[in-house]
Amino acid sequence: MTKKWIHPAVLAASFSALILTAACGTQHTSDDQQTAETQRGAQALPGAQDRAEWPSPQVESGLAAGMRLPLQDYMLAYPDEVDIENAKDKTKTACMARKGFTFSPPPSGTTPALSYDSMNMERRYGVTDARTAQSYGYQAPGAVEEPADDTAAEENAEGRSDAWFDALDVCVSEANKKIGILYETDIAADLAAESLENTASNLKVQAAISNWQGCMSRENYQTGPTPQHAGESFAQTSTGAQPSTEETQMAVADVGCKQSSNLVSVWHKTEIAYQTKQISDHKAELDAEEARNAELIANARAVLAQN
Repeated sequence: MTKKWIHPAVLAASFSALILTAACGTQHTSDDQQTAETQRGAQALPGAQDRAEWPSPQVESGLAAGMRLPLQDYMLAYPDEVDIENAKDKTKTACMARKGFTFSPPPSGTTPALSYDSMNMERRYGVTDARTAQSYGYQAPGAVEEPADDTAAEENAEGRSDAWFDALDVCVSEANKKIGILYETDIAADLAAESLENTASNLKVQAAISNWQGCMSRENYQTGPTPQHAGESFAQTSTGAQPSTEETQMAVADVGCKQSSNLVSVWHKTEIAYQTKQISDHKAELDAEEARNAELIANARAVLAQN
């Protein structure tokens, strides 16, 4: 695994965007090989070292420390999503083995996500931790693997027969029926995006943003219209490398100006009120989605518990 510093504007990471790959070709297997393949799929789970790198349920430091928003109660947590993905892959692996094909996708959860859920509280209002800003600037600290080579992926795909893909289609359907479809809907995340966008025009939030911008201007930094735009000029120059001194200095100043303007606290309180109203208006839909997510988690854990 290669250590890289990836800027959030470049890394379009989401819990549901885990890449599905198959390490083996289209060769048919014997019964013993099929059994071994199924067992390997069952054992390919993230270990304690992987889990230690997973994001924390709550922001632990900085201006957003301890902050939560109401819609987070309806969001899938990263560990649950990992269980669902791995259970589905285990089901697909066993199904493919029964059909005489090998299928061994890499386990989910070995590359840490950027946040515990899709709210991403630590970066919801831009950089909020001075210590992190000092080390990484506007980039998100984390260990990520190099993306798979597209040419190699195309060659592997060309080497597989139509029968392999037909079998995989059947096995994907089997996994969906047995466990469920991850993010068939994502009402909580949709409402959270609406909340952030709409509260940005709240008068108190606008005043805090204006104070933050004034502070940054006095520090000789141009920020853009919102805190989420700050640091965009570093996206391309810093990708895959340690941040420049210029970037870390601006990020540290950014956090300081958020603190003096009370921006994070004001925006957070405004969103609490807004999301409380959203939940009241969409309670039936959110409750239904929460029940579907609970069923997904229960199905996944049942599959992972099987030998």
